[in-house]
Amino acid sequence: MGCSSSKTAPTIDDIKAPVSARSNTMASSKAYPASEAFTIPLDTEEQPEMPLNETLRQPPKRIQQIMQEAAHSEPPTLEELKDKQQKAEQRRQELMQQKLETIQKNTQMLMRGHMEGDGSGEGNPEDRESPQP
Repeated sequence: MGCSSSKTAPTIDDIKAPVSARSNTMASSKAYPASEAFTIPLDTEEQPEMPLNETLRQPPKRIQQIMQEAAHSEPPTLEELKDKQQKAEQRRQELMQQKLETIQKNTQMLMRGHMEGDGSGEGNPEDRESPQP
């Protein structure tokens, strides 16, 4: 009911008919396309692995160069790794110090602006404008 795509309403005979009879009637009225089947091979030995496209076959040249350099060079020693970690930590600390200094400067500027703006506070008397007589 209420579906615009339904062409005919069920008849009283269809409603009173058993379910098996209804399914036979519906199956005969609808035409389904022929079945299709396909096989997915599970053995990779028979067929060589084929990548989807050329970009998956080889990495970019920049990465190939890095891989070649890594293959020819010796792995870093424990001392070299510790030295790298120490330098990285030092850079991290310097960046944090710069951020803290920037935040402090911004806070001081905002506080000065706030104190000068309302005319009250403990700012220098020289910084405040004197009233005109």
